[in-house]
Amino acid sequence: MRLASAISRFIDRVNGSLPDPALHFELVRALYGATSTAKPLFIATAAAASVTTVAALISSDIVFAVIAVGFILIGVGRGLAADFYHRVEHDPDDISALKRWELVALLGAWAFSGLVGIAGAYAVMFHAGTDIEILVGCCVIGYIAGISSRNASRPLITIGQVSFTCVPFTLALLLRADIAHLVLAIFIGALYIGTIVICRSVFDNLVSRHQAFRRIETLAQRDALTGLWNRAAFLGLLESRFSTPVRGEIALIAIDLDRFKDINDTLGHPVGDAVLKEAAIRIRSALRPGDEVARIGGDEFLVMLTGSRALDMAAISRGILSKFVDPFAVELTRSVCGTSIGCALAQRESSLDALLRNADLALYEAKRRGRGQIVEYSAELSREYESRVALEHDLQRALARGELDVVYQPIVDPRSGRAIACEALLRWNHPELGPVAPDVFIPIAEATGLITSIGAWVLTKACFEATHWSSDIKVSVNLSPVQFRHGREIVDRVAAALAESGLSPSRLDLEITESVFIDDNAATLGILEEWRAMNIGISLDDFGTGFASLAYLNDFPFSKVKIDRKFSQKVDESSRTSAIVKGTAQIARELRMECIAEGVETEVQLERLRSFGINAIQGYLFSRPLPARQLRKLIMEPIFPAAIRPPVRAPQQDVPLRRRKIAS
Repeated sequence: MRLASAISRFIDRVNGSLPDPALHFELVRALYGATSTAKPLFIATAAAASVTTVAALISSDIVFAVIAVGFILIGVGRGLAADFYHRVEHDPDDISALKRWELVALLGAWAFSGLVGIAGAYAVMFHAGTDIEILVGCCVIGYIAGISSRNASRPLITIGQVSFTCVPFTLALLLRADIAHLVLAIFIGALYIGTIVICRSVFDNLVSRHQAFRRIETLAQRDALTGLWNRAAFLGLLESRFSTPVRGEIALIAIDLDRFKDINDTLGHPVGDAVLKEAAIRIRSALRPGDEVARIGGDEFLVMLTGSRALDMAAISRGILSKFVDPFAVELTRSVCGTSIGCALAQRESSLDALLRNADLALYEAKRRGRGQIVEYSAELSREYESRVALEHDLQRALARGELDVVYQPIVDPRSGRAIACEALLRWNHPELGPVAPDVFIPIAEATGLITSIGAWVLTKACFEATHWSSDIKVSVNLSPVQFRHGREIVDRVAAALAESGLSPSRLDLEITESVFIDDNAATLGILEEWRAMNIGISLDDFGTGFASLAYLNDFPFSKVKIDRKFSQKVDESSRTSAIVKGTAQIARELRMECIAEGVETEVQLERLRSFGINAIQGYLFSRPLPARQLRKLIMEPIFPAAIRPPVRAPQQDVPLRRRKIAS
């Protein structure tokens, strides 16, 4: 044991500090490579045994016969070790097993080399000047030359083999002390030193190239900002897990940062990058060794859990979510950035694509429910997704098939009952499903880009319809944030709708929500100012539900403010709500903007709103959305609450969409 330990320490010193276990594993495997399999070892053993056997026969010296037997025994041992090595599996991370195999290979190679050196030294000392010395000496020199060239990239084996061969052979040459043997000793010594120097140089070059390759490989597989796996490398890890015969449990956790875009846009990309780095650290702190995590997009991360850890998917997801409770402190700023999490467990028969899709569906549902949510995949999510895909497919043809329609809801001055404007609301009557709720199909239209063509159609249709009304009644049309992403195209579409219909620009109101300003404030401001210069009205919809509405009132040229229904319907129930609505009405008056209250359903709500000076009311108290023909009749006369039946909440498809209503 002491000898093995001493040899192991010597091996470590000769090897030096290898850059990583992977290179060490490859070097040990090279010791059992193509030149160390049973066939090459048999040839080398046969050659050495043959030479020493011939020497024994010529000289009748029993020592050469013993050496020949020694070559055979060493060769058999090396061959058996090599054969056994290739029959078993090897773990690159098992360092102790790696060193054992390395020691076995080296002892076999060094023993063979030592016997070659002994044979050469014996021939020089006891058969000088004979054919035996020439035969054995030439074979020894050839062996030294062959070792120096064949194993130059593996200094550990080369230095040992050359040393065990050269040292005894050179000592014997020096002991002969004649000029021929001294010159040969000097030649062998120079070859010995040169071999060691060249071998070490080649090895250092090999290590440096390996390090460079590893750096390139790291750059190719790692996210440059966070140091996590990138998408391609992570998918490779997943594929390798799915390709194993017994793959075990696999779970995937999809993570998306909430409000990251707001932070990136308002505080700048350096702060956004710092948040992403910190987010990566927080996610890793909730995981254990063996769990894999990757950044697969701007603010999206994936975590892979395997084995028993996969079964703890829900608990681990909660642990990750808890890491985002504290704000991110970056450059004297404290930014709140939570997460939405979707997770899925791979079924026995499921594929990699199915697992990725399931995790994505769970994440989508988590974001739909609101920020800071965790959703586990269920079959119901797949059914909803398939239904959504079917709706998306049908919506692409709905406009051409005449399934879309526009209804109108009047905005009334309660003092006179006069309709001062009518809001255009989009409806979809599916041939098989019947009426589809706006909050179902409008997000689909926005996600697919169909909202651009549908919105243009609604705008034109609403403008044409308004020409049938009294000239003092305006038409109000909602615009989607998606329509603003095409730059001046929306300006041209509005101008075209007015030109085709002949409607005066002063009779058109365009409603937008503050989400329009997230992408490009400067470009949006330019568009709004151009419309105001044309005398087109601009309304800020859903006022009071966003985080920066007051700033928008100050920075952008709005002509109207619409108080969201969540305030209008609680104005008679909550003193806090009442105070907010009263303050909003006062701000609108001071800014010379018209204030509209939407979603009004009771006379108590109406009277409360009127007491705050709000005299533009929209809601079921006066009228639900109506088809164009019915609306024309309704707005010809004053509209009063007393003329309406007791208010009943409309079914879902008639509820005006406030967050995502485009001309709806």
